[in-house]
Amino acid sequence: MLSPGGAEGNVQFMPCTWGGWNHPSCGGLGQGNISDSEKNNPTVISKYGGCGVDANGDGKADPRDIEDTFYSAANYLAANGAAEGNFREAIFVYNHDERYVEEVKLWVMRINT
Repeated sequence: MLSPGGAEGNVQFMPCTWGGWNHPSCGGLGQGNISDSEKNNPTVISKYGGCGVDANGDGKADPRDIEDTFYSAANYLAANGAAEGNFREAIFVYNHDERYVEEVKLWVMRINT
């Protein structure tokens, strides 16, 4: 799964968000030029401050692996305010679209009723 803007996987992470914005190739909109071997390497991800997580313990943090992506999304949202209860802000950091934030909030409310 690859979006026209370059977001990858089930949760649609930009390569620089997954692999780390401190990667030398990252800037702009976050497409970067991060090789798959770097992007899947938890040590490299940690070095560059990415949110990718090896959730299933296979040694790779793969943006195309569903387990890794869901744990990484939780990691990303928590780091951006959800851990403190700032869910709206965390969702907005994930996707800078007010309409998207409202849709997620409505979806969560439906699940919790």
